[in-house]
Amino acid sequence: MHTFRKQEHLCGIPEIQHLFKDGNPIFKHPVKLLWLPGNWTGKPSVKLLVSVPKRNFKKATDRNYIKRLLRELYRTNKTILTQHMGEKNLMLALVYAGKEIPEFKSLESIIINLFERLITEYEKTSC
Repeated sequence: MHTFRKQEHLCGIPEIQHLFKDGNPIFKHPVKLLWLPGNWTGKPSVKLLVSVPKRNFKKATDRNYIKRLLRELYRTNKTILTQHMGEKNLMLALVYAGKEIPEFKSLESIIINLFERLITEYEKTSC
């Protein structure tokens, strides 16, 4: 069953600052993925932050719609990450950098591609 519970949200200010300062970026237009290994124990193995800048979308309804899309895409495709990560912990940030409101289908292939690239980069750095 695919869920995205409160425990999976990255919401601590020090953790978020550490992620944006020291995180490893992966970019595929229009989504930027920042990732960093986590240092907590137990569940969940992946914590996520979703961000849409106010600079690109002035209306809150547009920003909320895009965040909802990104969270749904993460929820439905997070098994790609959890299967390969095992017991390792990971902090993620999905930042939407585009100027237009996206469609679900176009974003889905981008998110899957970003997750696959994340897995290969994580394996390179952990070895």
